Amino acid sequence: MEILLSGVFALIILVMIAVLGNEGLWGNAIMLFNVVTAALVATNFWEPIVTKLLASQPGGVFIWDFPVIWGLFSGTLLVLRTLTDLASRVRVRFPRMLDRIGGFVLAFWTGWVLVCFTAMTLHTAPLSKNFLFGGFKPEQRMFFGLAPDRQWLGFMQKMSHGSFARSAPADKPDAYLFDPNGEFMVKYAARRSIMEKGVMVWYKKPGQR
Repeated sequence: MEILLSGVFALIILVMIAVLGNEGLWGNAIMLFNVVTAALVATNFWEPIVTKLLASQPGGVFIWDFPVIWGLFSGTLLVLRTLTDLASRVRVRFPRMLDRIGGFVLAFWTGWVLVCFTAMTLHTAPLSKNFLFGGFKPEQRMFFGLAPDRQWLGFMQKMSHGSFARSAPADKPDAYLFDPNGEFMVKYAARRSIMEKGVMVWYKKPGQR
């Protein structure tokens, strides 16, 4: 049933094109910036937040990951959208054809970023290892081999070396890089496998999640 998940991803892109296509080049450039930034913020900070949440709840399970990352994304996107609407009340004008074509191209791009982010967050969902009737399999390249989840993880890892880097001890410069060893999908597949067996997952102290 891989076609089911691919259909969902394709639908996300089509909805973004339908909703944003007529917003023009300027409006969709701002929306693309907002979506990318919100997704980066959510991916960068959800694990530390969940770790702190569960520090006082040692019996917590990883059901927190999925709602927290989407809550961060939604909240950040809402704030950014509000701020950019206030800061850019007048649109920059472009030639009509450029504005129309560019608007649809950026709407598609925004949809693709949302697909990449969504695919990555599915790894954190508190479901079985392979869900959606077997359509979601972490070891396979999703969406006709395009692997949007891996694309987002790679982009996030790159960004964590730069503008989204978090401070780390001098003797452990990679301590707070995002997924420095490329173990994200393996780690969350193991957690979902445990969930599937009905075993509660206990969080450890920060740095040992």
